[in-house]
This record gives sequence, C-alpha cells and structure tokens, in this order.
Amino acid sequence: MDQIVQTLTRYEPPFVWRLVVWTCIAFLLILGLLVFIRPAVVHRFIERFVTAGFIINLLEVVLRLVAGLAFAAVSAETKFPIVFFSIGMALAITALPMMLLHRFNSSRAASAIPFAKRIMPLMGVVAIVVGMLIAWALT
Repeated sequence: MDQIVQTLTRYEPPFVWRLVVWTCIAFLLILGLLVFIRPAVVHRFIERFVTAGFIINLLEVVLRLVAGLAFAAVSAETKFPIVFFSIGMALAITALPMMLLHRFNSSRAASAIPFAKRIMPLMGVVAIVVGMLIAWALT
C-alpha cells in the first residue's frame, strides 16, 4: 500500500490528488441534492448516460481510473487509510473491465433505468451521506 501511495504522489503533487477527491465529493453532494430539488434533471442524466455511446463510456472509465488513483493516493492522509486505499484500488482495477465490456454493459443498462428511477430518493440520500463521510474522513 505504501509503495503505491508513494509512487502516485511522486509524479503528481498531493494537492492534485486531493483536488480530484474533493471534486468527487462535490459531484456526490450535487447529485444527491439534485435528486430532491430537480429530479427530472437526474432522470434525464441517467437516461442519456445509459444510452450514450462508446466515447462517453470511455470518459467514464478514465474518470473512474483517475478517481480511484486519487482515493488511493490520499489514503494515507485520511482517518481510514485502508478503507480509502481499498476503495480507490477497486475503482481503478474495475475501470479496465468496464471499458472492455461496453456492449454487455449497454445491453443490460437500459433495463436498469426503471429500477434506478424507483430508488432515486435512496440514491440521493446515499450520495449525500457518502459525500459527507468522505469529506469528514479527508479533513
């Protein structure tokens, strides 16, 4: 764990990784609030995201990889280093299979839209709570 963190922070300044994690926190909090303030916006986002093409999927994979590496890089500075490192590595490692399984993912994603819409309030609460927990653990 320490070797990976040292390698990540050797090539990128630690504040860059922290900025990426704070951006993830902002995304979670904004998404969670939008679920309750403007649910139609979140519904459209989910529908368009699911029907998006390969380029959007590739962008998601890259963002997932960067976010995962950022969580791993800042893990030593958090209240729960092993948890942050594990989550970061899980995000980073699962990025590649997601890119390779784009067609399979796309074929299954459309059927998940109704379920996602039904649990939208739960998703909003979880996004807000997770965002706040990450912020708390990082400070």
